[in-house]
Amino acid sequence: MEHALVIDRHGLAIWRHAREDLARECQLAADDGEAPARLVHWARAARRRCTLIADLADERHALERLPRISPADRRLLIRRRLNEHFPDSALTSARPLPASAADGPFRPVLLAALTRPRQIAPWLEALAEAGAHGHIEVRCLTSVPFLLERWYRRQRTLPAHALLLAPGAGGMRLAFFRQRRLVFSRIIPAREKTLAANLPAYRDELAQTLAWLAAQRLCNGPPPIRVLAGAAELPSLRELSLDPHGGDIDFIDLAPHLPAVHGTAPDILPLALREARRHGTLGQYACPPLQSARRLVRARQAIIAATVVLSGAALAASACDLIDANEMHGKLVQLETRQRAQQSEIAALAASARAAPDAAMLARELPAAEHLAHAPAIAPAAVLQAIADALAATPWARLDALAWSPTPEAAVEIELEIGFGPDAPAPQTAADMLAAHWRQQHDTTPRTRTDSAANRLFFTATLATATLPRKDAP
Repeated sequence: MEHALVIDRHGLAIWRHAREDLARECQLAADDGEAPARLVHWARAARRRCTLIADLADERHALERLPRISPADRRLLIRRRLNEHFPDSALTSARPLPASAADGPFRPVLLAALTRPRQIAPWLEALAEAGAHGHIEVRCLTSVPFLLERWYRRQRTLPAHALLLAPGAGGMRLAFFRQRRLVFSRIIPAREKTLAANLPAYRDELAQTLAWLAAQRLCNGPPPIRVLAGAAELPSLRELSLDPHGGDIDFIDLAPHLPAVHGTAPDILPLALREARRHGTLGQYACPPLQSARRLVRARQAIIAATVVLSGAALAASACDLIDANEMHGKLVQLETRQRAQQSEIAALAASARAAPDAAMLARELPAAEHLAHAPAIAPAAVLQAIADALAATPWARLDALAWSPTPEAAVEIELEIGFGPDAPAPQTAADMLAAHWRQQHDTTPRTRTDSAANRLFFTATLATATLPRKDAP
């Protein structure tokens, strides 16, 4: 739930936003020494998000026209001008304004400050203490004039340049808008108890304000005046139109612009409170105590986030180690099973080696072993020489496979598988050439078969030689 904390000359009021309604929860008096501690206790009761609003007469504005310089130099110049205008306050603000023809090559900047920081310091310290522990989040420190500007910028029926008057319990608030942006604001204190009794003083102050605006060249001629007040106050305020310096003056009923309010709602404060709840940027003051508290909270959140990330990484690493350990355990089980199987096989082999050989088995197997010992494994040199001569006569032929076997007629049967190179003739022509060469050399006719698709030749021939051993020779 969002809250608004309003600091005025009476102390600090806590307002609660309930949907579109407003309700004042409590009022902490400025002269109550225990009020800051009560504020800390309220902030610790629940996590809250709030906006701090200053509704004080000690708010000053100064318009500066700065030359076109680099952003860094501009920041330094603004800081110097703030120190010149408001040397005793760190609660300052600098906001760029739209340029007008009177500004020439310069760029206008509105400098503002809350000039009595001691009046706000106890509340800021209490909120900084609560914010440092994460009990409350203070959105920003702003003021009623800045919130009025936000409201005025949406009122397209009102003039872009105007002097707005809004009476209240503390006096008459004056705010001058140029191009719908706040340029100047002040409060004329109420010295009498009734509005009618204060009107003469308000007229005099209004005349002085108009003269000052003209002297500062903030407007060309008397600006339009708009009076924003309740319907009960408008009849008395119409006497302001009798002022000869007033120029164009009009009166606006405040009631249609106010939200529903529970409790006492002085002057235009509910309107400002509703503007504080809207999203988007708004004018605000630098507030070192709250900024330090926010930095501390961010640092704590960063530490917590880093701890969570590191803990998650440690857990993930532990999970990976556990998975690896389980996988290694499974491999060890497999190795142990394989080892037991090998030990069983070794034991069986050892038992069979110790057994005596069977004589009948030896008599049955030895002839076959002797035949295998004498069987030729590599073709004789005469066979290899004949194949080499045939291939030398046909250089485009490539020997891919060779098989030979002796025959009972003292000859050798040769089976060749030949591939052709890129310069070979047609498969059938190549087969005829190779067969003719073999007949010429060995006086036998070979058998040939061609595979045109695979570009291959299957060659079978018989080579008679008396020097070859018989297949069944011992």
